[in-house]
Amino acid sequence: MYNKPLPLILLISTLLYCATTYLQNGIPASYWQWRHELVLLTGVQLMTVMSAAMLLAVRPVWLESTLNGLDKMYALHKQLGITAGILLAAHWLIKLSPKLVMAMEWAAPRIRSGAKIKDPLLDWAKDVGEWAAWAILAMVILALLRAVPYRYWRKVHKLFAPLFLMGAFHGLILMPSEFWLTPVGALMATALLTGSLCALYALFGQIGQRQQHQGHIQAIEPLAANQLAVTCQLNTWPGHTAGQFALVSFDPAEGAHPYTIAAADHGYGELRFIIKGLGDYTQTLAQKLQVGAAMTVEGPYGRFNGQGTGAQAWIAGGIGVTPFLAWLDSADFQQQSIDFYYCVSSASAAARLDEVRQACASKQIRLHLIESDSGQRLDIRQINAEQLSDIWYCGPAGLGQAICQHLSQLGSAPRFHHEVFAMR
Repeated sequence: MYNKPLPLILLISTLLYCATTYLQNGIPASYWQWRHELVLLTGVQLMTVMSAAMLLAVRPVWLESTLNGLDKMYALHKQLGITAGILLAAHWLIKLSPKLVMAMEWAAPRIRSGAKIKDPLLDWAKDVGEWAAWAILAMVILALLRAVPYRYWRKVHKLFAPLFLMGAFHGLILMPSEFWLTPVGALMATALLTGSLCALYALFGQIGQRQQHQGHIQAIEPLAANQLAVTCQLNTWPGHTAGQFALVSFDPAEGAHPYTIAAADHGYGELRFIIKGLGDYTQTLAQKLQVGAAMTVEGPYGRFNGQGTGAQAWIAGGIGVTPFLAWLDSADFQQQSIDFYYCVSSASAAARLDEVRQACASKQIRLHLIESDSGQRLDIRQINAEQLSDIWYCGPAGLGQAICQHLSQLGSAPRFHHEVFAMR
């Protein structure tokens, strides 16, 4: 599996365009020719990146194995969105560059031959593209502002679908006709068609519909450290692998949030989630949720499945213990040499610590409780990573980055598996 699809997307689109325009026009000889080629190049790159982002937005299940889970797909979706914003800015700055170039006398003015006949469709496509460009740039910036509450951002984010269709119309009309029968034309046709179909799929509210299951809240248990255990009973459930997560909606107005399923699948549609009050919404769940209330669960998603052979290290940071709870609860657990590092502020704040201790004892897993309030810190150098085949991590991003950095310095590093829950 190629784990850096974004550079690959940019490389393919760039090489196809450069090869096509070189064979047709040769190397540009003036500023005006360079400007023309760069506007088209950034346009091709932009539509390819935006199409890939639209494809990931509809959550295709068949891509999970290739990209190693929906969490990784959404991380890539975010990267594609940021890249689209940069390419869009570059596209329009190059388009608007003549005023600066002429003012600085860096190039000779363009000499037009004959009167130019205006095409209303071309003018309309240019206007539509400009409107969409400014709107998309504004939305990319808005998406990066964490101060905007999720419930508002989710609704505004849906506007990307119609904006993509506006951009697709712009690209379809303004793409030079001689390009359509070339490899770059085939790439653009594929990107425009794929992205447009995904945009329409989103506009008709079909994203995730086939993976949605209705149910109700069966039990609610307050836990220490502002945590809440919620047990749900679903009417139908296809089953899940221990370590997977689901998109859970307790309130249609708020929308779905990702929560790891904190128990193995036992075949009767009962799911357990342990939720920590971190955001403006999750902090209110203890007061809002009621036993018997309806809910919707979409999934299961994710590839954090604990598979592997040889010695392993499990590292959980705070609420990141939830996938490991599911693993410990699984009847399919295979006996291995495992050290489990559970990092918490204190033992009293650890979710289901008694359950973790009993399961680790029964499965002969070495549990290491690391309490930061007592001055303890996880020292990745003491884990003897060179002797491990896999390290599985779920917890704060900062600790995960520190582990990655340490492993990158080793000559023989184990496979590092982690979840990426920054869905925004």
